[in-house]
Amino acid sequence: MKQMKAAFIRKYGRTNVLEVGNIDVPAPTPDQILIKVKAASINPRDWLLMRGLYPFKKLAEPFPVVLGSDMSGTVTAVGDKVKSIKVGDDVFGMQPIKGKFGALAEFAAIKESAVAIKPAEVSHAEAAAMPCAGMTSYQAIRDLAHVKKDETVLVNGASGGVGSYAVQMAKLAGAYVIAVAGPDNQQLCRELGANEVINYKEENFEDHDNAYDVVYDVIGRSSPSRCHRALRKGGRYVSTIPSLRMLVKSWLSKLTAHIGLNKSQTAHLILVKPHGPDLAEMAQLILEGKMKSLIDSRFSLEEAIAAFEKSQSWRAKGKIIIDIAPKY
Repeated sequence: MKQMKAAFIRKYGRTNVLEVGNIDVPAPTPDQILIKVKAASINPRDWLLMRGLYPFKKLAEPFPVVLGSDMSGTVTAVGDKVKSIKVGDDVFGMQPIKGKFGALAEFAAIKESAVAIKPAEVSHAEAAAMPCAGMTSYQAIRDLAHVKKDETVLVNGASGGVGSYAVQMAKLAGAYVIAVAGPDNQQLCRELGANEVINYKEENFEDHDNAYDVVYDVIGRSSPSRCHRALRKGGRYVSTIPSLRMLVKSWLSKLTAHIGLNKSQTAHLILVKPHGPDLAEMAQLILEGKMKSLIDSRFSLEEAIAAFEKSQSWRAKGKIIIDIAPKY
């Protein structure tokens, strides 16, 4: 079987378990395509899997497990049931929860439904930055928070990968955006479109009474109960961090909405779902200059350990890119 270079693990642990070496090229199933990966990006779900903390880790096994879920590259093979993608297309996408990760490799197999065509004007690095972080905020702002024009949206963790897209998307929805970030990232958040920026080292956004229509907590440092006073009537708290409590609160909010009960405030957990049309819409926003992928730094595949260590520091400004094919 043909082999490729990849970053993978044979057991769970810290970054010392991460290896870069040769492994078999995956074979696409009938509904998958095989991508020659040009660029990939790192998300917390990748190093949570590495540590054995990812809730759906059994779906990624057996070992060895190739890490990485966001990718951009060129299609080299398609399954028998693939309809809209052909060999030679440049595409970008994200592995679904039931996917096998695999982006940090020279080749990756992924479902046709989880990718979109990459516009020629959008670089592979820009495209690889988008899928997980971009779709998380896109679906949270649009589908869960239902942000409306002139509402006030607070983004907690605004300078990171998910947060940087959230500020831009809330602004595009017509909201008044308040970003929460550290002292070194205040100007960055304003450049992304934030109307106000709160320095979390000097001020607690939860102390502001009746201040926000939406609190989008991308780092999981708050909670619906702690934001109760700060949220207005009809306010929505959205978190990206899964926990039993958030799952229950999100389920209760869906149930009450379904049976027609009005709650003064609701809580929601965003579990991103790969969706080709969403990816295509985000790429179009980049083409039109209405949104950008904020890239913190770029590493080679051989530098994967350093890239993972930086991601785990929670100090990245935007996304961390792995250049799989440096000469693209």
